[in-house]
Amino acid sequence: MTAKILAVVSPKGGVGKTTVSVNLAAAIASMGKKVLLVDTNLETSHVAVYCSLVGFKYSLEDVLNGLVPVKDAIYRTDESNLDILPSRVFKERGDAIAKYKLINMFHHLKRIGENYDFIVLDSRPSSNIDFIKLIEGVYMVVVSAPEIASMLEAGKLEEDGLNSAISIEGLVLNRVNPKVKGTMSDKEIRKIVSFERVWKIPEDSGVIDALRHGIPMVFYNRKSQSAKAFLRLAQDIVSH
Repeated sequence: MTAKILAVVSPKGGVGKTTVSVNLAAAIASMGKKVLLVDTNLETSHVAVYCSLVGFKYSLEDVLNGLVPVKDAIYRTDESNLDILPSRVFKERGDAIAKYKLINMFHHLKRIGENYDFIVLDSRPSSNIDFIKLIEGVYMVVVSAPEIASMLEAGKLEEDGLNSAISIEGLVLNRVNPKVKGTMSDKEIRKIVSFERVWKIPEDSGVIDALRHGIPMVFYNRKSQSAKAFLRLAQDIVSH
């Protein structure tokens, strides 16, 4: 197993975790690293939508249910360094039990780990990270909205991760807009969370346009402020 595994997590939905997962993976790939993006959110799976991956035959559900080897459910994207292991957007019979088999995720990743520099896992929004705890050598990236309630929950995830000996890459504050009431200052943030590293992704309406076209923002408009922020995030993680 040579790939560095990054688990992108959030304690609650609606903070843009999948946007961060997809663009982090795309940004690392754009730096010449071989990346596998895995949709482990088996309840609301949207990674395939973000990357215009349609009509695929096999998915992570099939891998977890033992129907196909993991290599048969991995697909190339238009970006030569970025592959995707998707979950189905529209579920089929038998898919519901796959989520209980996520505890075996590391077993499947070990089979293809030597093929990649990084594996990025987009996880289900939850304060429960039990399946991530079973992934040997995993690094956790926590995503939060830049407001107090979301960050309090993010801090709990950090504490749980540290208590489980999970390495923490840092906190990503997504859709930051200083003009929005309730957006916290750096000083206020540091009073609530103790993450060693905090990255800010600015609010960007272009992200919606990128999603509509099924293209990660870092490929759709590399010069945008959000794309530049994702690229800085990727650079920091790759060099860490």
